[in-house]
Amino acid sequence: MEKSDKIVKQSPYGKKLINNSDEIEWEDNMAMMNKMSNDKMMEWELIDETNPNDIKKNMDIDWKFKKGQFVKVEIFNDPRSMHSMQHPIHFHGQRFVVLTRDGKVNKNLQWKDTVLVKNGEKIEILIQMTNSGTWMSHCHIAEHLQSGMMMTFRVKE
Repeated sequence: MEKSDKIVKQSPYGKKLINNSDEIEWEDNMAMMNKMSNDKMMEWELIDETNPNDIKKNMDIDWKFKKGQFVKVEIFNDPRSMHSMQHPIHFHGQRFVVLTRDGKVNKNLQWKDTVLVKNGEKIEILIQMTNSGTWMSHCHIAEHLQSGMMMTFRVKE
């Protein structure tokens, strides 16, 4: 790819986001940070801010749902984090549709179990809780999962 093929856009938080025009699903331009970081110095986080008086992170999150319930979840990938990048977020045992991306309605509703959340992006998904049990949600980048970017949720009959 030629340098001229890249699209550079300003995020609302002041960081430049680099995407190429072919929508390749990777935008990490922090090569030095990648070389220096490891799971001992970085803790990747899923943060539940549903209750501002009781913010939970990673495995402290324990959502409970009923089988057959539809649950709307908003996921925001904060570009102000120490090492901002995209995250493929996966929900085990259930399926969902992406309703919006940055407030724009998604017209291509299709069932998924993983969604790529770009740097600085906010998405809304609608999860159909169809399978009972204790399940996990996590970032599908192995290093992020290893350093803690996971949570549990339960689906009861």
